[in-house]
Amino acid sequence: MSASSSFTALDWVAVVVVGLLSLALLTFPFTIAPSFAGMFAELGEALPAVTRVALTPWASPALGILVASPAVVALALPAESTLALRRAMVVLAFFLGVIALAAAMYAMYAPIFELAGNIKPE
Repeated sequence: MSASSSFTALDWVAVVVVGLLSLALLTFPFTIAPSFAGMFAELGEALPAVTRVALTPWASPALGILVASPAVVALALPAESTLALRRAMVVLAFFLGVIALAAAMYAMYAPIFELAGNIKPE
């Protein structure tokens, strides 16, 4: 294996970050969502559709698998494949992870934003 076809330390850091993003999304319904679900039960109002989807036990883990897929493929490609393609797949996985985690967190805060938007000054 030549040095030009292997990942550098920075590439491996990106792979670890993608793994952490995937782990956060996979565990989202069991760690973060229950506390928000309890708070929403106390509010008693109808939740936005994005929040209802995010509270399901399958949506965030599915996003976690989607995020991990490009990085896993990049790691599984043979060393003879182009390094640029493998790096691009890791970068794609990183951006997918950031967007997916941001979307999941937005979904949790959407009812709060909606409630705040309904407050009218007297």
